[in-house]
Amino acid sequence: MLRLSNVNILPKLAAVIAMISMIVGGCIWYAQSRMTTIDDGYSQFIVNEAAAVAEARRLNRLMIELNYWVYRIIAETEQSQMQDANKGFEAVLPKVRELLPVFRSHALTFAARIDEQAARIERYLRDVNEVRRLGTANQNDQAIALVHSAIDPTFSSMLAEGNTIAEDINAYMQKGSDDLTDQTNATRRTLMTVSALGMLAGLLAAVFIATVGITRPLDRLVKVLERMAQGEIDADIEEAARRDEIGAVGRAVEGIKAMVARKAAEEAEVKRRADEAAAAERRRTMIELADGFERAVGGIVGMVSSSATELQATAQTMTSSATETASQSTTVAAAAEEAAANVQTVAAAAEELGTSVQEIGRQVLGSASLAQTAVGEADETQHLVQALSQAATRIGDMVGLISNIAGQTNLLALNATIEAARAGEAGRGFAVVAAEVKDLAAQTARATEEISQQIGQIQGVTGQAVSAIDTIAARIREIDAVATTIAAAVEQQGAATQEIVRNVSQAAAGTDEVTSNITGVAKASEETGAAAAQVLGAAGELSRQSEYLGTEVSRFLGTVRAA
Repeated sequence: MLRLSNVNILPKLAAVIAMISMIVGGCIWYAQSRMTTIDDGYSQFIVNEAAAVAEARRLNRLMIELNYWVYRIIAETEQSQMQDANKGFEAVLPKVRELLPVFRSHALTFAARIDEQAARIERYLRDVNEVRRLGTANQNDQAIALVHSAIDPTFSSMLAEGNTIAEDINAYMQKGSDDLTDQTNATRRTLMTVSALGMLAGLLAAVFIATVGITRPLDRLVKVLERMAQGEIDADIEEAARRDEIGAVGRAVEGIKAMVARKAAEEAEVKRRADEAAAAERRRTMIELADGFERAVGGIVGMVSSSATELQATAQTMTSSATETASQSTTVAAAAEEAAANVQTVAAAAEELGTSVQEIGRQVLGSASLAQTAVGEADETQHLVQALSQAATRIGDMVGLISNIAGQTNLLALNATIEAARAGEAGRGFAVVAAEVKDLAAQTARATEEISQQIGQIQGVTGQAVSAIDTIAARIREIDAVATTIAAAVEQQGAATQEIVRNVSQAAAGTDEVTSNITGVAKASEETGAAAAQVLGAAGELSRQSEYLGTEVSRFLGTVRAA
């Protein structure tokens, strides 16, 4: 299983952004597909079922008009009037035959009932043709008898069935509209739930990665460096086992820790060896000086024994100090040169640490750029949803226009009813047509009002989608701000690392200066040793003239050898 500590910072942040982008894209795709399905459903009702209701009403009006012309044929006594009535009948009949297949194609769900209605119309037309023949032949009694026995029952059942079919189609359309409304509400609830859960998951993932994968490991590294600065070079560095950028920094710190511990041990060993060598050299020198002094001052003049002894002791002390100083200065110079080389190594490691911190900064800046790109894509999605809302508004305007037309039609039907009432018995058929037109206008007004309500609901859902996308964009901007804060922190860490490099370089320069000064001290010690040798020679010359100092010299030599 892939551990979080083995993944670089950029892929971690990219994974969070990709997850949020997938959630946003999925919500947009789901909303788009559902809105398309719902829009297609409404369009289907407008094109088919709504048109079928109007066609059913129109078919009834045409049959009423045909029946009107049949009564005219029977009622007229003049041949010219009969011919006019027949022409009126023949003008309406093609409209009926053209309307039937169109009506059937717009209401396939009710095709069987429409076929039965078509059969009634054909039976009615066969009987009507016989009535027309009898009426044209002035056989009105037989024609009226046929009307009462066959045509009127068929006509009544035909009109009743036509109204029933229209009402059933309208009920079917209302049920479908209710189903689409339920689908719209379900889509809105699903979209809001998924968006909320997705944003919560993205926020939790971002907080988890930023805390567990970045800030906590960096805090632990900072604490380790602080303990190392206080002298605790045995601090444990757990982040060195990671495989991301923080692991690289941890391994660099571990290398610095190992190097500092190694150099401290080497310096302690060098000091111990130098102390042992200085002590051995001091004892050897003292013995050699005592032996030489004993051979050189075999006979000492008594008159100058005290002065010679004091001078000899002083010269011996100066020689020993100069020799020891020269030896220790040489050892210290070598150790200082080695320390300078070690400081240069530490400086190189610190520079590598600074480079790693700068690389982390660049990757965090890249993550911030990705978050800004995601904000731009969310804004573009918001514009698309707003365009959908504007399109729904335009559809609402068109529905309003249809509603106005229905109102005008209602007024015209009312005027036609008034005119038919004025015409009396002759305008009865026209009054029936005007009533049907008025009924159709009222139904059209109700349908347009329902469509306007549905469009208003669509606009409300679209507005909620815009708000949800605004929320998503705000969350992505917050992630961008977090990435920017991380970049600033990494930049401060880089500045601190550069300060370490600068201090180590200054320490290297100071070490070089110490080496130079120690070399000068060694040279001065050699000169002091030479001067002390001259004083010791003068004391030896004086001792040869002091015979009575033999006892003092022997005791002095015994003391020197025992030291």
